[in-house]
Amino acid sequence: MANKTTDMSKIRKVLKFYSNGKSKLFISNYLSLSRNTVKKYISLFEVLVLSFEIINEKTDAELELLFCHTTEESVSPKLQTLQDYFPVMERELKKVGVTIYRTWEQYIALYPDGFQITQFRHHYKVWAKRVNPVMHMNRKAGL
Repeated sequence: MANKTTDMSKIRKVLKFYSNGKSKLFISNYLSLSRNTVKKYISLFEVLVLSFEIINEKTDAELELLFCHTTEESVSPKLQTLQDYFPVMERELKKVGVTIYRTWEQYIALYPDGFQITQFRHHYKVWAKRVNPVMHMNRKAGL
């Protein structure tokens, strides 16, 4: 299940194994956690620059504040307007002869104070990756 909160005891075990030199793959398999979850907690642990002993002394509530708080990025009204325009733009791009530049011209006509073409393209790429993620599947030989 995506974005499921991990039990604090498992986070403690991840950090203990990591502090004892175990690999991320071993930790992932042993605790039945995804490798990305293990990587996430280890990277947060490294950013905090705290020893395992200090982490282990903390209560579950304190650990939850350190490792499980979700931060929502605040989006400027200008960027929000642009992101609201992208679903319409995506449908337009499926039509023959419609380009990103042409959709930008329509956007800038609607919002004269909007983003210029370079930023427009950048924000569209970021939005498209978030909304339409690509699944990479490893294919084994002989399949």
